[in-house]
Amino acid sequence: MDAIVKLRNLSKSYHSKEGEISAISHVDLEVAAGEFVSIVGPSGCGKSTLLSIISGLIPPSEGEVFVNGQIGYMFQKDHLFPWRTILSNALLGLEIQKKMGRENVAYAHELLEKYGLGDFKKHRPQELSGGMRQRAALIRTLATRPQILLLDEPFSALDYQTRLTVSDEIGGILSAEEVTAILVTHDIAESIALSDRVIVLTQRPCSVRNIHKIDIDRGAARRNSPKFSEYFDRIWKELREDG
Repeated sequence: MDAIVKLRNLSKSYHSKEGEISAISHVDLEVAAGEFVSIVGPSGCGKSTLLSIISGLIPPSEGEVFVNGQIGYMFQKDHLFPWRTILSNALLGLEIQKKMGRENVAYAHELLEKYGLGDFKKHRPQELSGGMRQRAALIRTLATRPQILLLDEPFSALDYQTRLTVSDEIGGILSAEEVTAILVTHDIAESIALSDRVIVLTQRPCSVRNIHKIDIDRGAARRNSPKFSEYFDRIWKELREDG
């Protein structure tokens, strides 16, 4: 597959009162169209900064970023407006982009129906469970038809059981909609369960320590594979060595 995201010799430094702080150091990475990639690394190593550079929110200090497609972004919180219905929340991105044409609105309705929120279109966010709210937030993003979705720990606010269910659900949705996904997470098991590849970063200033291609069939049964624990132990060891 052709790469839809390319990072070439990417570095990022910040200036502070104490001097220059290096956050990212010479990162090279390619993500193929339709691929699901997770990024893990020690706390504070620069994972979210990397996403912000890919999205164009902040510029790199050195290197190049090539992005071939529209980007959507999912944050830790769902950011649904409590005074709007689930349907009007799902349409928000289209409203902002002034793309409220009949076809796009119909697609938002289709996504809500397809992914279990059709009966909740007139409900307010506070009437839904945390998992359903995250699904609604994802549909709001998908309604704008992004080719690339950046996910910055979108399941971290959920309890453990809900997190397992919702992460698998959203992984399935992104696969069905053929969206390229780049996930930042602290959860090693989550990264293995969802991804085609897991990128392990070093301590700050981060660089790519290792890339693990997850050679297990996708789906809910992936967590039960004997290989799952092998990947977990390998990645955990790499993170501990840099912790």
